[in-house]
Amino acid sequence: MKYLVIILSIAFLAACNYESYNQRQIEGQWFSESWTSGGEETGYRAWLAFDQDSTYRALFNNRREQGKFWVDGQRLYTDAEDGDPIKVKISSLDEQTLVIEMNRSGNTEVITLGRGTVNRIGDIPEE
Repeated sequence: MKYLVIILSIAFLAACNYESYNQRQIEGQWFSESWTSGGEETGYRAWLAFDQDSTYRALFNNRREQGKFWVDGQRLYTDAEDGDPIKVKISSLDEQTLVIEMNRSGNTEVITLGRGTVNRIGDIPEE
């Protein structure tokens, strides 16, 4: 009985610290506010649009991408039409800010995105 209480307590504490997100929370347009690699600012820019039909469009430093996306717990998956599926961690998400972490060649990259509209950046994107 003592072990059952300990196991249940650990499971409860772990569940309390686990943030789970869903697709509806990230739908809309997002613009990078910062993009760091190994803790240092890269100067890279990003624009992402997540649509209700589970498709996304993105622009990363003048490289365009589009495809399907889905959210599972703390993970955001993108499957580009001309690439392999990618999984990133959602570090935090609220109404105005999305922070994602990814590992590129052993370096942790963190992108902080703000919710917005195309009017925030004049050169993004042309369909």
